Amino acid sequence: MAAPTLKAILSPRSGGAPVLAAIREHLAPNICIVDPGGKCLLGDASGNSSSEHAHIPILHDGITLGYVIGPSPHASAVAQLLKHLAGRDSENRELASEVLHLYREIHLIEELSEQLAPLLNVQAVAHSALDQAGRLISATHGSILVLERAHSPLSTAASFGQSCGSGSAEVALLGPTSPLAASILQRGIGEIVNDCGADPRVLDSECRLCALICAPLRAGQRTVGVIMLGHSTDGVSYSAADLKLLNTIALQTAAAIENSFLCAEMVETARERAAYAAELQAASSVQQLLMASASSPTPGFKVDSVYLPASEVGGDFFFVAPAADGSLTAILGDVSGKGLTAAMRVAMILGAIRRESSHDPADILAGLNNVLIAQGQLGFTTACCIRISLDGTFTLANAGHIAPYISGREIASPPSLPLGIAENQSYERVQGTLNHEERIVLLSDGIPEARSKTGELYGFDRLTHLTRLAASDIAETARGFGQEDDITVLTIAIGVN
Repeated sequence: MAAPTLKAILSPRSGGAPVLAAIREHLAPNICIVDPGGKCLLGDASGNSSSEHAHIPILHDGITLGYVIGPSPHASAVAQLLKHLAGRDSENRELASEVLHLYREIHLIEELSEQLAPLLNVQAVAHSALDQAGRLISATHGSILVLERAHSPLSTAASFGQSCGSGSAEVALLGPTSPLAASILQRGIGEIVNDCGADPRVLDSECRLCALICAPLRAGQRTVGVIMLGHSTDGVSYSAADLKLLNTIALQTAAAIENSFLCAEMVETARERAAYAAELQAASSVQQLLMASASSPTPGFKVDSVYLPASEVGGDFFFVAPAADGSLTAILGDVSGKGLTAAMRVAMILGAIRRESSHDPADILAGLNNVLIAQGQLGFTTACCIRISLDGTFTLANAGHIAPYISGREIASPPSLPLGIAENQSYERVQGTLNHEERIVLLSDGIPEARSKTGELYGFDRLTHLTRLAASDIAETARGFGQEDDITVLTIAIGVN
């Protein structure tokens, strides 16, 4: 990253310019600031040529940015101030670079998800993902190897680069017989090999490559394959940043490949049994795992929702769907953590909810808990799920989430663990009735945890009054008070939607 310059620090648009102007006017009018070449940037250099005036260097990370010329005490103080401003400018540049890198990662996931979501064929998914990987990470060779079934051998779904040998002896590099691929598949951890000749897992035919980088294709607890890239140019090596990027691509690719397998199974079942024709629509819905749509039309109910993320990506989620008997099932929750990891976990949870066949709140939460446990160390998730019939009777289950309200009254529920902490959890059902003039309110902790500029929390005491308002008013009140976390509100009433 380029070092800060005095010209930028002294610019009128910088925060330090007014401070320096005030110092020169009131404390040190005789100082002059010059760049390393002696060009005057502030003050009058001709009036500071006296040998009595000090030339104090302005240093940043061992680099001389310029000099302050003037009486020694004043010049030294101004040089220290400029050194501090240069450090702050450098920190701001580093922060901006990190934010840009994070944005690019998020954009990559969104772009790759859009490319892979419509594809139901494993080979089409693999070719698209490998093409993206080859454009983002320098490579002369690449392949995606997949396991179609749990105990089947690896097979090549996509590849690029020249083969080794000729005729009947021709062998594709980075093929399914690679011991390195088998090692990555078994361990489930990505690796960089920048000295192929020294790694015993690299085949003799692969030693023509100078560097290799590999990542497992993990879909939940199952590893569905491996993505491998290699470079045959001398001196080329891969970095930790390359591996991080490849792991991000692998995560999206694995989910799409798993969806393709599920779709293929559904289509095969539908062909064998015409009675399962409706499964074709379910197969189409598998590819929507990462889609943002969170609700469906709900005849007989009035549903309002507001989602206000605290940053570019959030950890709250909600989902609303009708059942065949006319009832409505709704769930609202919050995953632990922030940023990219939380956003991907939300996408996975929404995909699991869409695949859930039960409409019973306790069964839905138990199923989600099993899905999260199977994924490994993903933190925890709180959620509240409710099913409401057209006559107003409802059943809800709560997994460590804020209790819902009915027109200002809290619906008490037994204490329970959040999702993803302990396996084989059961969640107690709470039943009640929603009258036609009432409204059920589900909300996230971003509302009671809103904090004012003075540090005051909005708190739970105010929710009795707040939850009598419309969803938009609830959200705007919390945001106006001082939003610190994602704010999500879902209100449900019986009536025409």
